[in-house]
Amino acid sequence: MYGFIYVTTCKVNGKKYLGQRKYSHGWEGYLGSGVAFRNAVKRYGRENFKREIICEAETAEELAELEYNFSVLFNVVDSDEWYNFVM
Repeated sequence: MYGFIYVTTCKVNGKKYLGQRKYSHGWEGYLGSGVAFRNAVKRYGRENFKREIICEAETAEELAELEYNFSVLFNVVDSDEWYNFVM
């Protein structure tokens, strides 16, 4: 496997973050990135977030396509239930 799509959920407020990650150094403890998400981790603490892998990909192209498809499916950019947003 090349990488995976994940959802990280804040145990305090239920808000989520969708992302992708390659299976590379540090993947086991990786929670996510993005300004809003990183600020939430600082505010609530790493211990209050749980990451779940929702699917895996064989290639970088497949990983990017899966992330896009899940972002549309979950409406992560426009929903207040997600930390994802487009700058």
